[in-house]
Amino acid sequence: MLEGRRSTREFGSRPLNTAQLARVAWAAQGRTADGRRTCPSAHALYPLTLTVVAGNMDDLAAGAYRYDAERQVLTLVAEGDHRDRVAATTLADHAWLRRAAALLLLSGDVDAAARHFADQPPLGQRGPRYVWLEAGHAGQNIYLQATEAGLGAVLVAGFDDERLLGLRPAVVPSGQHPLALFGLGHPAGGQG
Repeated sequence: MLEGRRSTREFGSRPLNTAQLARVAWAAQGRTADGRRTCPSAHALYPLTLTVVAGNMDDLAAGAYRYDAERQVLTLVAEGDHRDRVAATTLADHAWLRRAAALLLLSGDVDAAARHFADQPPLGQRGPRYVWLEAGHAGQNIYLQATEAGLGAVLVAGFDDERLLGLRPAVVPSGQHPLALFGLGHPAGGQG
């Protein structure tokens, strides 16, 4: 699977189904059969939130959804197709990113992590480091699950935080910082 993991920047028009999306969301932030999480989290703090910006789905209405790891469900937070608005906050990737069937946004409560780990050196920096590391684990799980399912995925880290935070209706949860944005869909050319 690792040899097949690649970034996909050309997405086809074939829609995703909810089962495919649910499996990728679970890989990023889900719970395993023994009650643990799919990604490690320092002190089991779990500061990340996964928001799915769905657009080209065959059995899910377009909208922004929060992934609830406890119940393994998507909860609608904003109706409508917001992929273009979210992709427009990127620094250089708007034209092709908006064609992904769904965008996955990882955000995190960096401030809560900073407070939680305030006594660990280097003071004030340990908590945010843990949040970024956890986001990296979740991101790799997104890539690996997408690869296993024959889907394409791509990480976009170049976005304007302030523009993304300023979108209305809000895509990033209140009090959280955007960390990573992923495009997800079937690769162009009939693969996947």
